[in-house]
Amino acid sequence: MFKRLVILALFLTLVVALVPANETTPAAHAQNETLEIYITGLTDDTLNWFRDVAFPAFEADHPGVQLEIITGGWGDFDISVSGWITTGDGPDIVYLGSEYAATFGDLLTDLDPYLADWEGLEYFLPAALDTVTWEGHMRGLPLLMSPRPIFYRTDLMAEGAEPPLTFNSALDFVAEYSFVEDNAMTQAGFLDIGLDWFDAQEFIAYIWTSGGELYYEDGSSAFDSEATTAAMEYMYERRRIIKPDETTAGLPPFESYPIAEGTVISGIFPMWNMPPTSDPLWENIALAPYPAGPDGEPVIQVFIDWLSVPAYVDDPELAVDFLKFICSQEMAIELNSVAGYTPVREDAWEELRATDPVWNDLLNITVEYGRGFSDIRASAELRPLITEQMNLYLTDQQSLEVTQQNLKEQYDA
Repeated sequence: MFKRLVILALFLTLVVALVPANETTPAAHAQNETLEIYITGLTDDTLNWFRDVAFPAFEADHPGVQLEIITGGWGDFDISVSGWITTGDGPDIVYLGSEYAATFGDLLTDLDPYLADWEGLEYFLPAALDTVTWEGHMRGLPLLMSPRPIFYRTDLMAEGAEPPLTFNSALDFVAEYSFVEDNAMTQAGFLDIGLDWFDAQEFIAYIWTSGGELYYEDGSSAFDSEATTAAMEYMYERRRIIKPDETTAGLPPFESYPIAEGTVISGIFPMWNMPPTSDPLWENIALAPYPAGPDGEPVIQVFIDWLSVPAYVDDPELAVDFLKFICSQEMAIELNSVAGYTPVREDAWEELRATDPVWNDLLNITVEYGRGFSDIRASAELRPLITEQMNLYLTDQQSLEVTQQNLKEQYDA
């Protein structure tokens, strides 16, 4: 009998030794591990929520696991993340902006095997899942989204006036509500998100609403397309209405939210730069998509911030466990209350819809008009290129034709 027990014990020891490491239970492979998580562009309150609320909750369910946060800003984002991902040495989880699947997709872990049986996946907004997908495979999970409609002060508009949905009507609207006195703006019919009369991301949106895309089927840029021409002409004409020439002084400094100043009739702003949704001013604020050219349809840009697992990570299963946790319904609702971002999970919308009319309107218009800001290739080079060339055109230093030629040739190169 003793001999049989010894043989059985040896057999069981051999079986355990032969079990592959990646088939062990989460508790076993998670002992004494540290997950480094890189997060950028969030407020101090949101970062504190990660450290003080989210991280301890995950650690409690994963004994032996310690979470460490690495922070940074969008200014050094491209250099930092590119260095980690291309050298294979960096954090286990990397926070990415909406357009970065095209930039880093091939160097990120394919999460399909880890998410195949996860029921939570069905609740994500389809546009959000599209944003984190590269070459047919998911490279991360969406964390936050920020829809950017145009906000309109209806109490400052003529009675019965509606937000414009076409380029021509938008130009008429801006002309009606923009005023200049003594070569200085006193009221602007429109203000862009950068408060600087041009935004590269908005320009891309108008290419879309003109019926165009950034790329042809062969992958080359479409900056020489008719849609790009229409977008450029619209932004130039709008600028010249608001700012008759480049010597015109801007609006007085804002003392509160731009939309609340009374000198801005419409504009694109993130929700953190809008009044709290409990503010009575929202009774006089309407939401609308970006206007369209003759060959396009209105859209609202939706920016998805997401979490990825670089291909160099030793324990992708543990990293994905954290992604599932932080992207759960419960965490999505909490993060909305902390950061003010729209949850990407539709099952996190029920309470928002029932308790907050502003969020309900924002969600409705996002579902109807939303398009994810994604598939932006070589994004680190594209934005400064667009900003440089478009500002030359918008300030009458360069023709439309030369600007389009420069955009295409320099981007394609």
